[in-house]
Amino acid sequence: MPDLEILVKEGSFEEFFDHALDIKPSERQEVWKKLVLQSSDAFSKRLLNQVDIKKSEYTQIQKIWAWPPVKIDDSFKERRREIGIRYLKACLKQEDPCWSEVQSFWETSPEDSETAFQLAELIQARANSPLRLWNFLEVALKSSMSEFYCKKDFVLEALWAKLEIDFIRLGPKGDLQKKIDETIHPDCLPELTKVASARLQAPKKFGEREFSFQILSSQSKADQATSDFFYSVYLLENPSQGELFNYSWNRLNDLGRSIQRREAVLEKIKALDPIPDSILGSNDQTKKRVILNHFKQNFPEYVDFYVNLCFSFYGGKKHFPNGNPTMNCHDFMNSEIAPSILDRQQIQTYEQIRKI
Repeated sequence: MPDLEILVKEGSFEEFFDHALDIKPSERQEVWKKLVLQSSDAFSKRLLNQVDIKKSEYTQIQKIWAWPPVKIDDSFKERRREIGIRYLKACLKQEDPCWSEVQSFWETSPEDSETAFQLAELIQARANSPLRLWNFLEVALKSSMSEFYCKKDFVLEALWAKLEIDFIRLGPKGDLQKKIDETIHPDCLPELTKVASARLQAPKKFGEREFSFQILSSQSKADQATSDFFYSVYLLENPSQGELFNYSWNRLNDLGRSIQRREAVLEKIKALDPIPDSILGSNDQTKKRVILNHFKQNFPEYVDFYVNLCFSFYGGKKHFPNGNPTMNCHDFMNSEIAPSILDRQQIQTYEQIRKI
């Protein structure tokens, strides 16, 4: 014990760590614990003041992290994390990245949310990582600190992708709300619903609008205006037969009795580019005719807006930086269905514009 005291006093911390466990477990009393904490504290601070951290130094930190007095020291825990992240960040830039060391560093504190997040942040920007990003994020997002982690774009993208897969696996009868509650802390929900609201308006890929709506519904964030918009657009995007189709069909019936609700939906549709119109390009002529007639009867404002926007594009009356906002208008106007949906004047106007 006197030798250990001298080593600590001289600052010979590596040598101290090499011999500290020479003391029998039964003799590791308060004096020994004090020396261990003093040396681990000073050694970790020294490393953080260095420009680079050597592998041997990192290994030493990992070694003493397992010692009971050190394990419960919160200050050392934070410094150990910072040392580890700095070392791993450097060694991942080498020709042979140290992925195995990242994994082993994680396995020594798999319950620590901040370590989980920082490791996730470390590997997400590196291509060909053999480690699954979600293994780290699932710990971070279940913690009380998730409110801060969820503000990061890469975290939200990973969470979105995970829930999308879960949503598909759950099927139409699955409990999405329960799955979300199992996946993230409640403090993360505001950020998730914010993304869902944005992608309901502007989905990045097919099927994302429906998924966004289901997330909002699961969190009781799909009010009447939101539902009116989604169900209307769902019918316009060449829907499949099923329960969702029936909901949408019935909702359009409801809209037919309220001009205020139709106006609210139309304002949201006007903000989209391009305008939802996949049904106009459908090869299923019967479905196309049935849905368009349903809109003509219950939501004529959409039909008039769509046709007039089409006229503006082909007539060159407005500038459209993203190209034609009514992508299927031309095919529709030249189809056999158009005369049953539009009046003769609208068809003549289109024919005149196309001649110019």
